[in-house]
Amino acid sequence: MKNIITLITDFGTKDGYVGAMKGKILSINPKARIFDITHEISPQNIKEASYTLVRSTTQFPKNSVHVAVIDPGVGSSRNAIVLKSNNRWYIGPDNGVFTEIIKNFGIQKAYSIEKHTKWWDAHATFDGLALFSPVAAYLSIGISPKKMGVSISNILRLPENAVEVSEKGVIGEIILFDHFGNAITNISKNEIDLFLSKGINISCQESNFEFVNHYKEAKENSAVSLINSDNQLELSINCGSAKSTLNLKIGDKVVVTPQAIHKSV
Repeated sequence: MKNIITLITDFGTKDGYVGAMKGKILSINPKARIFDITHEISPQNIKEASYTLVRSTTQFPKNSVHVAVIDPGVGSSRNAIVLKSNNRWYIGPDNGVFTEIIKNFGIQKAYSIEKHTKWWDAHATFDGLALFSPVAAYLSIGISPKKMGVSISNILRLPENAVEVSEKGVIGEIILFDHFGNAITNISKNEIDLFLSKGINISCQESNFEFVNHYKEAKENSAVSLINSDNQLELSINCGSAKSTLNLKIGDKVVVTPQAIHKSV
């Protein structure tokens, strides 16, 4: 399935950058099947891209190729890498964008692409076109990454704010917002499972969020929380935007407490 190539960028679709990347890929591999995951990552938001990658690319077949270009360090000395993880191939800058993929699935193989070769015109300012697209295309036609660079073992990862879990509850934070303004937290279902049978209270800033199994259980425009399809705790306004309605921000603390403790505080 190496003919399958996906793209995730913060380029948007107005300026033709994505079209140029697709053209470059097809000029090398006319049989490539190119899929857009998204080009609406918030500009330079590496963490958002990292979570989007793990959410989406794991649904593609094994040996598919995934290009991530969220690259505020373009033109700098940062490395460009080819990574194999979860039996899929990832190509992009070594800036932490593959943090969540590595966290969930580890590293099978990794290579740093060599500069000033046919694989990388290091003088270019558009590495999405001059580097990542051709590398993806060559990989998709069977060129070994060993020919493109050198094997590496260390890949940059983003710093992580750990979730705090105790008998008193769970403390995490908002890590990103989706298109609907839902706040995605770094708190997983596993981290609150212990408290669900007792009933839980969830708060962020000055707002409390009723925990529901699905949106149909909630009243329209009410503040609710649920476990989303990625098994992460999500804060929402039913039929509205939690981000704009409640003025929530990335990094805001999210507190989960058992109801018995909440009532005694």
